[in-house]
Amino acid sequence: MEDKRTKDQMAKELHALRIRLTESEVAQSELRHLRLKLSALEQVVDNLPLGVTITNLKGRILYTNPAEARMHGYTVEELVGRDISVFVPGGGWTPMSPEQVRTFRRLARDGLNLRRDGSIFHVRLTSDVIRDGQGDALGVVTTSEEITREKQEQAYQEALYKISNRCSQAGDFRKLCGDIHNIVGGLIFARNFIVALQRPDPGLLDYVYHVDEFSAAPAPTPPGKGLVSEVLKTGEYLFASQETLELLVQEEGIDAVDTPFVAWLGVPLKSGDRVLGLLAIRSYTEDIRFGREEQELLTFVAQLLSGAVVRLNVV
Repeated sequence: MEDKRTKDQMAKELHALRIRLTESEVAQSELRHLRLKLSALEQVVDNLPLGVTITNLKGRILYTNPAEARMHGYTVEELVGRDISVFVPGGGWTPMSPEQVRTFRRLARDGLNLRRDGSIFHVRLTSDVIRDGQGDALGVVTTSEEITREKQEQAYQEALYKISNRCSQAGDFRKLCGDIHNIVGGLIFARNFIVALQRPDPGLLDYVYHVDEFSAAPAPTPPGKGLVSEVLKTGEYLFASQETLELLVQEEGIDAVDTPFVAWLGVPLKSGDRVLGLLAIRSYTEDIRFGREEQELLTFVAQLLSGAVVRLNVV
């Protein structure tokens, strides 16, 4: 079959083919370069002493380096494909909302992580959202570093300073409670955190800040007869477990609670002899109970929150 293309057409086609061939060679060269760069980065990250984990937006672990796995008592193979909640005491973890993903900026904080053997340890975490060329979120990369005892003490002092500073400068009490909750949560297990204030008129207990895994904030109501009312009545801190609660129900006639818990700690907010309200934390997890460390920290926080209540004339 006769080829009817002109020499000019053939020359143009040859030129186009040369361009495509050159582009292909460039693409292959770039691909080899990217693969080499990726391999080098993987070697670097795999050998970092810092833990590194990449998850999708739903919290599924896509990659973790050996340091992260060792820190938590696993192998890399055991972690890939699991949910990030495997690192979280109590297993609770909530994915970010689309709005949170859209506005997310680098987040650095101190927190508590869970090892495979059930032990809890302090970590310093930094998270970033991974985005594509169009700015769409693909996942989250988080680095973690176990905090040594010396660093824990330093972080503890820094956190106390932040709490003191926030309480002295805050203008919105509810926002202050949220800020304090975030800081305290980096020092002790405080996923369930409430602040309640006594309103002298008309004598109601107002849960101004209430974060709980299994219950919503109660409406303002008279204190009644329960753990909260015991703290308000005595003006003293109170430890309780489900067992001690049952004894109080029998001996003191206080009200039972709808959702069984493992541990509860409440401390009063006071101004002089006047009890303004209380601060309380609760655990629903068998391996998380409260002791002297939690009581001393919450007592310190309660004193500062009490000053903020008075300064802001909240009650």
